[in-house]
Amino acid sequence: MLAVAERLRAALDDLVDSAHRAGVLRADFTSADIPLLLEHLTPRIPVTSERATALHLRYLDLVLAGLRTPAPGRPTALHSPGPQWGELRELWNAPES
Repeated sequence: MLAVAERLRAALDDLVDSAHRAGVLRADFTSADIPLLLEHLTPRIPVTSERATALHLRYLDLVLAGLRTPAPGRPTALHSPGPQWGELRELWNAPES
């Protein structure tokens, strides 16, 4: 499992690094943001699976628009620093309550 997690992390690092180099992804977005972002995009409301999918795609569109490199003169700072991979490891390995 650890090897698979490390391969995923490397793939996400490559994806984000490539997007940064291409200038299409905001500079303060990290590869560790991706798992939490996907978790937040998962609808947790009592709707049909069709509606949940539609909502998921709607919010994914909104988030992707916000991840693009900002236009000159537009605000770029986020309210807090991005997550670190160590934080995610602690979260995923925490005992269930």
